[in-house]
Amino acid sequence: MDHTPTPNPTSGGRCGSAVILVLLLTMTLAAVAMSAMIMMRSSVLLGDYYDHENDFRYAAEAALAMGKAQLEKDTTLALPDSGYITLISGGTIMGADGFAVPRVHVNVYAGVTGNSTGQFGQYASIVAEAYDFTGTRYVRRLELQAENFARFAMFTNHWPGVCYATGEFIRGRGHSNENWQSCGSPNYFDTISAHFAATGGAPFYHKGHIDGAPFIAIPPVTKLAIIHTRALDGNLDIIPHGNDANNVRTRIEFVAIDLDNDGDINGDAEGFLRVYQGVNSNDVRADRSGTHGPDDQCGDWHIDSLTVPRHATFFPVSEHNHLGSGSWMEARFAGAPPADMYPGGGGPNNNQRDVIMQNPGFRCYPRGDPHLVATERPQKLSLPAPVPADWQKGGEDTTFTDSTTFGYWEKWGGPSGNTTAALSTIAAGSPYEGYKQQDLWLWPLYKSINPGSHGAIHVHGPIAMSGVLRGRVTVYAATTGGKHGQVAYIDDLVYAQDPSSVLCANLLGVLSDEDQTVADNAINSPSRAGGGKPYRWSDGDDNGMLTANDFVFHGVMMSRTGSITVENYGSHAENLKHCGAANSGRGCIRQAGGVIQNTIAPTFTNSGDGYGENRSVDQCLTQQSPPYFPVTGRYIDNRFYEMDPARFNVTSLFQNLQAGY
Repeated sequence: MDHTPTPNPTSGGRCGSAVILVLLLTMTLAAVAMSAMIMMRSSVLLGDYYDHENDFRYAAEAALAMGKAQLEKDTTLALPDSGYITLISGGTIMGADGFAVPRVHVNVYAGVTGNSTGQFGQYASIVAEAYDFTGTRYVRRLELQAENFARFAMFTNHWPGVCYATGEFIRGRGHSNENWQSCGSPNYFDTISAHFAATGGAPFYHKGHIDGAPFIAIPPVTKLAIIHTRALDGNLDIIPHGNDANNVRTRIEFVAIDLDNDGDINGDAEGFLRVYQGVNSNDVRADRSGTHGPDDQCGDWHIDSLTVPRHATFFPVSEHNHLGSGSWMEARFAGAPPADMYPGGGGPNNNQRDVIMQNPGFRCYPRGDPHLVATERPQKLSLPAPVPADWQKGGEDTTFTDSTTFGYWEKWGGPSGNTTAALSTIAAGSPYEGYKQQDLWLWPLYKSINPGSHGAIHVHGPIAMSGVLRGRVTVYAATTGGKHGQVAYIDDLVYAQDPSSVLCANLLGVLSDEDQTVADNAINSPSRAGGGKPYRWSDGDDNGMLTANDFVFHGVMMSRTGSITVENYGSHAENLKHCGAANSGRGCIRQAGGVIQNTIAPTFTNSGDGYGENRSVDQCLTQQSPPYFPVTGRYIDNRFYEMDPARFNVTSLFQNLQAGY
C-alpha cells in the first residue's frame, strides 16, 4: 500500500516574515540616515549661527575700539553734558583678511554717563550696535573712566634746567610734556613718561620709563567754571584781601571737630573751615621779623597752676617779660615763674629769645589763632570789651577771639542753624567744647549741615591755607581782575585720618591759575634768635601725626600756568635737617598725593637749604578724585556690558544713564 506525507499546517504562514523584517530594517536605517542628515544640517545651521554671532560680536567690539580711539585722538570732539553724539553711522568693519565683514554694519554712539558735572569723577559710555538688514542686532556698551590729573604724583608741562637728585623719591606716576631730567640716583617707584625722553643721572626706575609718550594738555580755565557755580550753591565762595601770595591777607584754615563724642574726627559731618581776613599780610603769613618769628606770635608751653585741671598752655615770647613781683604771669605760676622769663620792660634780647626757643614745643602761629589770646585779646574789637582776666592767661584751642585790630574771622554766609545744632551735641569737658561759641564763624563742608555743598570752594584771588581736613573738597584760587590766583601754604595741611591707614576717607584738590608756594615763614622754616645763633624749629605736630620739622601735605596741587615751588628755597642754608640723602636744610616735602604744574620748579639747591622731595601716593587717587578735579582727556576702560538688542533704544539708554544728574 502507498504512504502519502501529511503537510505541516503552520509552515506555509512564515513565507512573508522575511519581507516584513527587511522592510522594518530598511525603514529604521532610512530613519537613522534621515536623522543623521537632519542633525548634520542642524549642526551646519548652528555653526552658521555661531559664526554669524561671532561676526556681530567682533564687529561690535571692533566698533567700540574705533569709537574709543576717535574719542581720544580727536581733540575737537566734546561730549555733551546730556544726550549723545554719533561717532559712526552705518559703518563697516574690516576683518583680519583685509575684507569687510559680510552683511554686518555698525553704529557707534558716545555720551557722558553718571554724574555729568564731574563732582565724583567723569565717566563716558561708548555704545556699539552691530546689525544686518534682516533685523538682527548685537549691542555692546563700554563704560570709560576719564583719566584724572589727580592720579599723577608729578606732572609738568615744561621742564627747565632742574633735575631730581640722589635722595629724592617719587612714589607715584610721573609725566613730562618735555624731557624728564635726573641727576644722581633718585628713586622712581612708578612709571615715568616723557613726551621727549627721560634722561640724565643714574636713577632707579622701579617700573621703567616711557619715551615719546603722548602730549597731555593742561586744561583751560573754561573747564573750571563749574567750581564757581557749585561753590555759590554751598555759600563757599570767598572774596580775599591782597593781590598775590606775597601780600595775601586772607587764609583758609580747615578744622575737624568731634561732634559725636566718640574720641575721633572721622564722622562725615565733622569737617569745617574758617576764613581769616587780616589787616596786613604778616598777620596771615606769620613771616619772620628779621631772622626770627614775631615775638607776639611765637612762644612756648608752660603748665599753668590756675587751670583746672592743670595743663600746659601757650605763652608768646613777648609775654615772658613779666618777671617781677605781682605780675599776672607770676600769678599764673603760683610765684614760681618759668626759668625762661625775663625782667619786665621791653622785648627780649637775642640771648633771652634763644633760651625760649630752646624749649620743647616752641612754635609760631598766624594771627587769629586761639593760642595767641595773651597778645590778641587785648586788641579785641567786638563787644563786650576785654578785661584783664580775658587775656592774662595762656592760650589754647578754646580761647577764640572773633575780631581784633589785626584782623577778623569772617562769618559764614549761609544759615547757621544746622551748625549750631550740630555743635550743641559736643559733650561738656570735651577738648572741642570751645567750638560751640564759633557757630557763626564755622563754614560747614558736609551736606547734612550745609545742604548746598558740593565740595567746591572758590576763591577770587590769592589765599593762604593750612589746617586739618575732614571731607572731600576742591579749592580753586582763580585769577580775578588784578587779584592773582595764587596759593601760599603757611603751615602743614593734613587729613583728619592718615591716608596711608584709612583709604579714601578724605580727598583734597587745590587748583590755582598761578603759583602755589610753600611759604618761607616763621612756621615752615627754622628760625634763629639773631645773627650767630643756631637755627631752631618753630612748628609742631598736627592732629596726632608726626608732621613737625617737614612740610606735610595731603592732597593734590595743580597750578595751571605757574609752578608748585618753595619760597626762598636757596636764600638761607639752615642745615638743620636733610631729606634722606638730599642735602636740604628744612627737611622734606612729605606729600601723599600729587603735583601738577605748568613749569617744574626747584625746591632746594643741595647746599643745606630748602626742602627735598619725598612724595608718596594716595592709593585712593588711582580710582577716585577730588570733586570737579580736571581730567586729561584720555580714558581708561572701566567695564563692558551686553545690552538687550530687542529693547535697545539709544536715546532712552543715555537718558537713563544720565538721569538724576
